[in-house]
Amino acid sequence: MDEILKICHNILVQTPGVSRVILADKTGLTLANLSRFDFDLRDVDALGAISSAVYLASEQQGSNVGLVDMAMLVAEFRGGNIMVASCGSAVLCVITGNDVTLGMARMNIIQAAKKIEKLLDKRLDTSLEFESLEDQLSTDLDKLTASDDVEDEFLADLQSALKELEEF
Repeated sequence: MDEILKICHNILVQTPGVSRVILADKTGLTLANLSRFDFDLRDVDALGAISSAVYLASEQQGSNVGLVDMAMLVAEFRGGNIMVASCGSAVLCVITGNDVTLGMARMNIIQAAKKIEKLLDKRLDTSLEFESLEDQLSTDLDKLTASDDVEDEFLADLQSALKELEEF
């Protein structure tokens, strides 16, 4: 997560006019946020959730009319801009003032989004490998338990046979 925070921090310091960077997963959960100013954390969570929802809705809208692979969503307001880019399983939301150079901001955000996507995919792959290992260990444990049951049955049968021999 430190690498992702570093990437978000670089957007903040390398792009004049950027005031806030929020990374949210596509369910709206805030994963990271950095700001030049203090913000209420509830506002951050709301911004991340809304950005994610609006991005997904816009992506679906584009898909419905035959457009694919949305690169970035830019909402321009009188007081600044909200720019949102996909990072695979997350969205990167950047809040800017009017003094931002949109081309530079757009380039920095897209580059950062690609880097974050790779890092998130790597974490997901590691997580899936871990889950796969857990599944394998669980299966192996089940086999051992089944083997123990067979062994217990064998021992019970053997003890029963020995008792019958003793009685004979």
